[in-house]
Amino acid sequence: MKLHLGCGKRYIPGFVHVDVADLPHIDHRGDVRSLPMFKDESTELVYACHVLEYFDRVEVVDVLREWHRVLAH
Repeated sequence: MKLHLGCGKRYIPGFVHVDVADLPHIDHRGDVRSLPMFKDESTELVYACHVLEYFDRVEVVDVLREWHRVLAH
């Protein structure tokens, strides 16, 4: 599985799309800070373009930790 976090209007075939927006291509509607719908090490790729800049310095550590949790390693 490949995750596209904070995808907005952009659709990438073959990815699972996660965003707070209510758009037709969104597979999981929600905040990308927390990904409880995905198991540990369940995804091969996390793509988040122009997303990290929306988090403050303190918050970004927890966000990256959560994304790392779902990433297979």
